[in-house]
Amino acid sequence: MKFGKNTASCALALLLSFCAVLSSASAEETAQAQAETQGIRVWVDSAYVDLHMGPGSGYPIKTSAIKGEQLQLLITRGNWVQVLFRGEKLWLDEVNLAFLLNADKTPFQQAGDSFDQYRQRDWEASFMYGDFNGASYYQVSAGYVFSPIVSSELSVGQASGLQADHQIVELSFYLSPFDHWQISPYFGVGGGMVRTNPKTILVQTEDRSDLITSAEIGVKYYLSRNFVARAAYRHGVISTSRNENDESITWKLGFSVFF
Repeated sequence: MKFGKNTASCALALLLSFCAVLSSASAEETAQAQAETQGIRVWVDSAYVDLHMGPGSGYPIKTSAIKGEQLQLLITRGNWVQVLFRGEKLWLDEVNLAFLLNADKTPFQQAGDSFDQYRQRDWEASFMYGDFNGASYYQVSAGYVFSPIVSSELSVGQASGLQADHQIVELSFYLSPFDHWQISPYFGVGGGMVRTNPKTILVQTEDRSDLITSAEIGVKYYLSRNFVARAAYRHGVISTSRNENDESITWKLGFSVFF
């Protein structure tokens, strides 16, 4: 298997395309979930709530629903909720959800908070920066979350050192046994290919491609909305054609975006 000089850039392009596909799939799933919640009926419990013509305070107020009137919640867009009122689709500021009642006269509550959404995420994209055997290292990755505990990740990394450059592509699987913690440790194993480009001048040394297997331990910290801070230590074994294998040690820090 040839691991050429342009592999990292090609893999990065493929990864970005992969993220676009994942984003499209996530949007379709979100639309489906919103369609399933369509039809929630609530009643106004304050003097009135303003209803806008679009999802934003910059849109003009079309009308107001007064206490005791019924609204039908449709979909959300950012901090705005589309409602059906007197046969017309209008928009309600999310802050006004606190002034609504269910059919049994109990206060209306949104299903789940942002941390619950983080635990129920499907896709995740990450950027990390750190150190690979003393060389500056950066990595981009995309992952799929099978469950709150089990996930996978495809990563592309570039290390730039004084003696050599390295391009690393790996597929990893992770376990997060304490996913209900806001600061959650995780463990993982993975493998892939590493391309080494020596920078020697006096002696001509050929580029080489080798297999790499790795183990990682790290921690994720849920920040807010769709953002997660992440730090990790990764130890790898590089299988070379020489009599002994090489080892790699990577420290990295970055963030993830989930959707």
